[in-house]
Amino acid sequence: MAPVTHTQIAATPIRLGVAAIAGWSSYLLGLARRGPAPWTIASDIGRYYDVLTDNAPPTWAHTWPVPRRWPLANLRDCSAPDAADRETVPTLLLPPQAGTHSCIVDHSRGRSQIEALRAGGLTRLHCLEWTPASAGTESASIDEHLGVIAGAVDHLGGRVNIVGDSQGGWLGTIYAALHPEAVHTLTVAGAPIDFHAEQPALAALAHAPTSVATSVVDLLYGAARAAGVLSTDPVGEIERAMALLGALDDPDEVSRMEAERRWFTWRQEIPAVFREWIMRHLFVRNELVAGTLEAEGRVVDLSKIDCPLHLIAGRSDMIATPTQVTALADHVSTPASKIVTTIADTGHIGLFIGRRALAEVWTPFARSLTAVS
Repeated sequence: MAPVTHTQIAATPIRLGVAAIAGWSSYLLGLARRGPAPWTIASDIGRYYDVLTDNAPPTWAHTWPVPRRWPLANLRDCSAPDAADRETVPTLLLPPQAGTHSCIVDHSRGRSQIEALRAGGLTRLHCLEWTPASAGTESASIDEHLGVIAGAVDHLGGRVNIVGDSQGGWLGTIYAALHPEAVHTLTVAGAPIDFHAEQPALAALAHAPTSVATSVVDLLYGAARAAGVLSTDPVGEIERAMALLGALDDPDEVSRMEAERRWFTWRQEIPAVFREWIMRHLFVRNELVAGTLEAEGRVVDLSKIDCPLHLIAGRSDMIATPTQVTALADHVSTPASKIVTTIADTGHIGLFIGRRALAEVWTPFARSLTAVS
């Protein structure tokens, strides 16, 4: 993650002031419309408290059937009833698996990447749902995660369009490099491929003893997970709380905010062996672009990827900067004419649930992918 700048620190009081004024102003206007009765205010206080203290697990916005299950994941069928008649090549969506719930891709009605893809005509669509680590999967390796993708691809006929979000992006890239014959097109969104690009601290760790470097990164990961996702953006959390206050007269908007908060606060651990592998080989050694990464008993050679490639990044994404995402173009064999780069005016989470990104990036992307399929 990029360091906080002095400008961002200086702007904090302004951000908080603007959020407070906007939140209270909107709430008072809404209260005036509804009638400022004591029971209305009491109801608002109760609803506000319930949302801010809710710890229920996040859920999918739609009930997608599950045709296949593995210990590590479920395969959800998000297809339209007549999808097979409209698309030759199915699409497999790989959501993040980095301590969060896979339902981010179907966050809420109106904020669903799956809805946006289907709106663009991409209707032969399946999505993996990564399950929480358990005693039986705690030792699952990279090979077992790739095996889940392979099983899903086989279920879908042996050849797919892969769309990988965040962690799902680099995992899909690894699979595509090892099995290029099974990947019709590859889309990487908000996923670091060159982990050290614009990350001098991580690059410096590459020169430290591996055990020390891995321990540092793992310690930071553990601290972040112990503190919770929301603590990584305390100013943003206050802004969201003020926005919630201003939306209390709109039940639908409050429900959407409640779903968003559930996803942000949910902690879903990944298998310990897999997490250690990620820290050691990707974050510290940056082996994916170095050409030294091994999986399935062989080297992951990115030059084996020669299919059409779409790279999607958020301009203000601090988790996977545009440079970290678009670095993939420098390592594949795909002709430049078949590489499309999209830089959206959003951050990391907004890239997948922001209304503007969904309408202006994902739906048009789906239209272009159906043309390729």
